[in-house]
Amino acid sequence: MRLAAIDVGSNSLHMAIAQADADGGITTLWRMKEMVGLGRMSFPSKRLSTAAMDAAIATLDRFQQAAARRDCEKVLAVATSAVREAENGGDFLERVRTEIGMTVRVVSAREEARLIYLGARHGVELKTFPNLFIDIGGGSVEFIVADEKQPLLLESRKLGAARMTAQYVHSDPITGKELKSLIAHYDAEMGPIVESARKLRPRKTIGTSGTIENLIVMTVALYGGEPNVLVRKPFEKLVDRLIDSRSKDRAKLKGLDDQRKDQVVAGAVLVREFFRKMDIDQIVLGRSALREGILLDYLSRHLPDLEIRKTIPDERRRSVLDLARRCEWHQTHSEHVTRLALSLFDQLKSIHGLGAAERHLLEFAGLLHDIGWHIAKEKHHRHSMYLIQHGGLKGFTDEEIAIIANVARYHRGSPPKAEHEAYVDLSPRAKRIVRAAAGLLRVADGLDRSHANVVADVRAKARPKDGLALLVKGRGDMELELWGAKRKADMLAAALDRDVLIERDH
Repeated sequence: MRLAAIDVGSNSLHMAIAQADADGGITTLWRMKEMVGLGRMSFPSKRLSTAAMDAAIATLDRFQQAAARRDCEKVLAVATSAVREAENGGDFLERVRTEIGMTVRVVSAREEARLIYLGARHGVELKTFPNLFIDIGGGSVEFIVADEKQPLLLESRKLGAARMTAQYVHSDPITGKELKSLIAHYDAEMGPIVESARKLRPRKTIGTSGTIENLIVMTVALYGGEPNVLVRKPFEKLVDRLIDSRSKDRAKLKGLDDQRKDQVVAGAVLVREFFRKMDIDQIVLGRSALREGILLDYLSRHLPDLEIRKTIPDERRRSVLDLARRCEWHQTHSEHVTRLALSLFDQLKSIHGLGAAERHLLEFAGLLHDIGWHIAKEKHHRHSMYLIQHGGLKGFTDEEIAIIANVARYHRGSPPKAEHEAYVDLSPRAKRIVRAAAGLLRVADGLDRSHANVVADVRAKARPKDGLALLVKGRGDMELELWGAKRKADMLAAALDRDVLIERDH
């Protein structure tokens, strides 16, 4: 299964496309990112601007098209604080749904932290000891302490770089008064969280955001150091430089996304205060976070489907069996009837003239022919038809689904009539397939009248003057099965234009 996860963040829109494994793991294949700044103006106003919504929707549309080109079966989109807190966030979600047909799910702050944990755990070997994660977004910052088994601390605070810039940074460069107010706010908000985190004694600290990544690249470019690690002493030199710089100067720094040049000061000061309060020397970059968490959370709830995919790689067959299971099918009977019907199909190929494609349709109709019992015993053949038509079968054309539904519908009851609209609407070719396949299925269903699998085999033998004998072999008493098949042989005889005789094979 190939999936795409989209993170509709306050600063950036990210998409990760991954291949899902049968054990519930993922391998990331592609990543896409666009700095849209959806929440840049929303934090002071609590409203998403029309221009920002337009840009975000255009980006989501491009992401969706890219996912389709890469054969993704499902796109999972999640929005965080900017949309969650905006007064017109619902308008944005509705526009996304109506304009590009995408459903975006808004997650709570705590759920966001949980998903980040799932993603971060995937990207880092946590082992049995606690690890500390910090994820700095545009609107919120998540603080997580976790080991390989479970999160021990999940906290989210409204300390995102875009939000803090809007609230505290009004000058370029930042003034001493603004910086003092910003640090005081960080102290008040982070103090209790840091105290709780330190009690858990995490051995390693991991940063999982674009802000952390930018700060690492800038620090290494200016002062040297190890890639993917933010080291405290050289980083503090960078912070001093950023505090004294103007926006146009920061724009020239290597490794800083242009869209972050106005808010990187607030983000860098937060990380510096975090270093000091936790009394740590470095933060390691983790590249897996919310997007991977979205995928892993989805897969954890769909493991049975993944296991089925491993054993049944064909999408069409998998879809048919999924519908059968959802309708609590009579598996033993349905599989036995299908086997008998396919045996007759193969033996009579020179007469009915149908090929491999039609054989598959007969097989699928046989497996589904009795699912109408899920609704009611009375007229269950009609219910089977309805369930097949509306069961969401994947990998089939509309005509193929119509053929399967009609074949299942005519496994019992009257043959096709002029007032049967679903049959009348079929093409001439499809009608011929339905008549022949349904004729075979009716006989096969009659041969398991007792649902006891008494009939072991059936052999077709030509008789003089266009006659056809079906010789039935089985165990014990087969009178009920022979009676059932004889009563239902009329449609097969008409489809093959031959008299059909059914008798025991001695």
